[in-house]
Amino acid sequence: QQQSSLLRYYGERAAEDPSTPGCSSECGDSVPSPPPNVEGQANSMESILRDIHQTNSHIEEKINKINSSISSMDKKMEVFTKRLDEAEHRLGNTEDSVHGMETSVQQLQETVVKLQEKTDDLENRSRRCNLRLVGLPEGEEGKDPVSFLETWFPSLLNLPDLSNNLKVERAHHAFLPRIRNTDRPRMLIFKLLRYRDKEVILRQARKLGTLTFKNKPVYIFPDMSADLFQKRKSFFGVKRLCKDLDIPFALLFPARLQIDFQGQCLFFTNPLDAENHIKMASLPDDSPPSPREQRLRP
Repeated sequence: QQQSSLLRYYGERAAEDPSTPGCSSECGDSVPSPPPNVEGQANSMESILRDIHQTNSHIEEKINKINSSISSMDKKMEVFTKRLDEAEHRLGNTEDSVHGMETSVQQLQETVVKLQEKTDDLENRSRRCNLRLVGLPEGEEGKDPVSFLETWFPSLLNLPDLSNNLKVERAHHAFLPRIRNTDRPRMLIFKLLRYRDKEVILRQARKLGTLTFKNKPVYIFPDMSADLFQKRKSFFGVKRLCKDLDIPFALLFPARLQIDFQGQCLFFTNPLDAENHIKMASLPDDSPPSPREQRLRP
């Protein structure tokens, strides 16, 4: 406002007398001159205004840059939002697919377990008439092991009833390389025609105890898969416990223990369950209570 008043003052004086800006020729009245510092203030105000205009221009330029950056960020955010929505959609579809796959894998695992059990059962049933002969020296069976076994087994086991009735379908050594210069012969595996003959042979072998051939021990075992052998072997401790306690038992095919205990016929597929049941049922009635029972008593 001060600058505009100064400009208006000098403009009026120039209009009255351009040649004598300080006085009037007509009236002769003296016009008061402006204060001596008015021109300096006007120059300083002009410089301040110029600085303000420059500052405003810089601020507007920065604001424009900021606006352009914000607009570009908005565009990028829109792109990111779209991509995030697509990623969430794909993630949801993936989770659904994974859930379906997990269900399918679980069903397949159950199917594989069932098929494995059926395969093991079929494999072991196909070996039900097989026997393993361990300790027979190499070459004693000659070129016809079937005829040798049919003739030799009745005399070895003292079973004259089988001398003319024992039928062996086939026989062969275990599929292992023959080790030279050693006294460890390969196992001889043979299949009998009748399952009853196998039971008679095993029963007679258990009855006779140690069998010898030319002063060398020979052993007869039932033929079974490795998995079934390990399962049946796990019942060794329970069978020994049953023998010590005079409990009648039988290890049924494929790996199931039957015991006649306290007037009950019980079956177990887990040796630990059978052992715990026998031990708990064999405790006397006047046995001291367990710490847990003592805590539960009033």
